Amino acid sequence: MEITTETVSTNSRMRQYISEGAGSGVIVSKDGYIVTNNHVIDGASKITVKTTDKKSYTAKLIGKDVKTDLAVLKIEDSDLTTAVYGDSSKLVVGELAVAIGNPLGELGGTVTEGIISALNRDVVIDGQTMNLLQTSAAINPGNSGGGLFNEYGELIGIVNAKSSGSGIEGLGFAIRINTVIDIVDSIIDYGYVQGRIDTGLNLIDILDSQTARRYRVQSTGVYILKQAKA
Repeated sequence: MEITTETVSTNSRMRQYISEGAGSGVIVSKDGYIVTNNHVIDGASKITVKTTDKKSYTAKLIGKDVKTDLAVLKIEDSDLTTAVYGDSSKLVVGELAVAIGNPLGELGGTVTEGIISALNRDVVIDGQTMNLLQTSAAINPGNSGGGLFNEYGELIGIVNAKSSGSGIEGLGFAIRINTVIDIVDSIIDYGYVQGRIDTGLNLIDILDSQTARRYRVQSTGVYILKQAKA
């Protein structure tokens, strides 16, 4: 499944503009729940998804979890074809791994194959260490949020990262499906992940004077943007 996003940003002259992003997702219920990465939809003002039969939907964000980089979306439809969950605890190094996604944001439905290269790889992403599956299946920008499948077509992971650089190939990473299931079920049921400490505050880190002027504060620093209602 293809995901495209629109994010409203403000430039140095206080003029707003829309930037676009792209990623992938996986349908996990017949009534339209979709799992993707949090970083794919983070900050988006509009989320559009397109299925393999070329139907387009405006998606609603149900909830997200920064710690695991997962998010759940919802589209209005019924009797959709869903992914079949596998069991990531039974994976072994060397078995077939197939990634399906939307590389470059314009090649939806692309299938690449490789193997499971490692089962417990600690990877630092945006300053946070995550323990992930490693695969040699080709992963490119736009694949984030897409599915990693085994030889039986079962969903075993959600792709969320790749290593890039000159001469680097075959280093892709995915969140284990057993982790994904627990997080997604909690978000669908409650809108958030149970058991996580939440201050109920939305914070913003103001790093420069231009942003400070936009929010009408005197200096840089961390400010409370919004307090959740009790």
